[in-house]
Amino acid sequence: MSLADEYDVDITFYHRDGTIYVDTRAGAPEPLLALLDGLGLDRHSALDDTWHQVPDHMDEIAMTAMAERAAPLLAHGGYQVDIDAGLFGGTAYRAALAARAARRQPPTPALHSARARRRR
Repeated sequence: MSLADEYDVDITFYHRDGTIYVDTRAGAPEPLLALLDGLGLDRHSALDDTWHQVPDHMDEIAMTAMAERAAPLLAHGGYQVDIDAGLFGGTAYRAALAARAARRQPPTPALHSARARRRR
């Protein structure tokens, strides 16, 4: 079970030991994994586990910038994205939340009772 599975999201971004990781659900579809590859994230696999991470050769500022650009794009693409609190200073997190809110169906308007008009 991946961290994304535990959080019940499609993708989760987190920071550990100086690296930004991007974890997907177990058995994530290849198009999602290819999209993460296309965003410049490095794909890694061990046993039955697959994850992405920001390339190690980048400095902390470049790593954060890359991940900050990827998170909103994924959220706008319809994926549920979780971002470790404090990872990006909140910018990408707010963008992901805004994208999620924009995808939600607006509530159905309440039926207003018809009021009879007075005529003179």
